[in-house]
Amino acid sequence: ENLVKRDRYEVDASVVRQYFPYPRVLEGLLKITSSIFDLRYVPVTDKPPWHPSVLTYDVVRGETKLGRIYLDMHPREGKYKHAAQFPLKDGVRGAQLPEGVLVCNFPEPAGPEPGALGSMTRGPTASDRSALMEHDDVVTMFHEFGHLMHHVLGGHQPWITQSGVATEWDFVEAPSQMFEEWAWTHETLARFARHHETGEVIPQELVDKMRTADKFGLGTATVQQLFYAAISLAFHRADPAKLDQLAEVQRLQKQYTPFRYVPGTKFHASFGHLVGYSAMYYTYQWSLVIAKDLLTPFERAGLMATEVTRAYRDKVLVPGGSRDAAELVRDFLGREYDFAAYERYLVS
Repeated sequence: ENLVKRDRYEVDASVVRQYFPYPRVLEGLLKITSSIFDLRYVPVTDKPPWHPSVLTYDVVRGETKLGRIYLDMHPREGKYKHAAQFPLKDGVRGAQLPEGVLVCNFPEPAGPEPGALGSMTRGPTASDRSALMEHDDVVTMFHEFGHLMHHVLGGHQPWITQSGVATEWDFVEAPSQMFEEWAWTHETLARFARHHETGEVIPQELVDKMRTADKFGLGTATVQQLFYAAISLAFHRADPAKLDQLAEVQRLQKQYTPFRYVPGTKFHASFGHLVGYSAMYYTYQWSLVIAKDLLTPFERAGLMATEVTRAYRDKVLVPGGSRDAAELVRDFLGREYDFAAYERYLVS
């Protein structure tokens, strides 16, 4: 994919990463969410976290503390190897504030990281040059931070089981998938994506090419996701005494994907979502349908339009799991959600 994107679309990942030094990406993410959700991130210095590299912030609006976030962003021995958001405390109105942890494995700067909301006009630093991120990792950071915002902003319900990311599984990924768009649009990327040596803002032309290249392979990537969902469902519908897992994987791979089974491989043995999501891996794709529709109100106003972002905040994120997700989406969109935006995403 990288070779095709470089040769056919003139997008070289090694060039793109020059615009994404980790300190600037984090700083940009915090500034963007501060603006669109009317928040402040106040560094916590009186309570050391579990590792010196972990950043801790209180999330504040006006004089009201809404919760606390921990950013455990760099790899180390024995640590979880992927990227995820985990609740440390679920909020309960009047009893305790929500606390969430972002656990990722992004490149670690050689020097000290900037403050939460430092100057975005500072010159390039050695810290920038030592921690360049792949754009896919930037998208991952925004995705997981979408979960974190949902946990904190929605974590003020009277019942703990309705607090934070407590929606139906069909919807749980939608806010995070939606927030990936802020890592794909020049309007938002230009706020923090600067060349680590020259300080040049990422060009509009390059972002356009990145988006075009990203669509390469979308069809096969989508049927691959359907293949995973089919495995998830088939394994859990079958009689365990009669299930031949490998034979089922081979059958479904032939049905769903253009790729032949590779003899000797057992993909399903490392399919971690079979444990966490059981039969419900399909929810990733279903949530994407809703996420694409949630973006439609931004098409005219832009991603930084606070009248839209704060309506989304109050109508979709703040209620947590206190109401059916379909009702929250209806309140925000002013209609029932549909497949139209998802279909445009697949064919455009």
